[in-house]
Amino acid sequence: MKEYLLLECPKNNHYSPMKINRRSSLYSLLSLLFGDFRPWDDSFLIHTVNCYNANFIYHDFANKMLYIGFSEWEMSEGEMHCPLDEEFPNYVNENNSCRMHVDNFLEFRTDWVTLKKELPPFAIIYRDEHEWIHCKGFDSQKSIELFVKNYKPEITH
Repeated sequence: MKEYLLLECPKNNHYSPMKINRRSSLYSLLSLLFGDFRPWDDSFLIHTVNCYNANFIYHDFANKMLYIGFSEWEMSEGEMHCPLDEEFPNYVNENNSCRMHVDNFLEFRTDWVTLKKELPPFAIIYRDEHEWIHCKGFDSQKSIELFVKNYKPEITH
């Protein structure tokens, strides 16, 4: 497992990070999930740049890769400009976005919606050794910690 974020679900029925790691590329994905996530929205499949309230999805059609990030310019007081569509390939990087294959995002989106319906008390979002991002729910903090400790590489996609 290359990186992960542990989540807990307090009584308000919304997940929150057990520990915030803003350096993880998964944090950019988490920002989208907690703010602008629209499970029905497929506009990122046909548009190169999709800007939401506080997040963006840039679609590199040539490589079938999505870059999901936080729109820093939305929070800036006029000091930072929004990249033009043609500037996005040079703008996105591992520090400001989470890179995912389109097929991975579509699978992840379905799994995330299912997880949110089931609402187990603990969850993990993780990137495996093949760069695929997953989410998984757990009934206890002990079981999620054991999953991380005993993680074994999974079957490739």
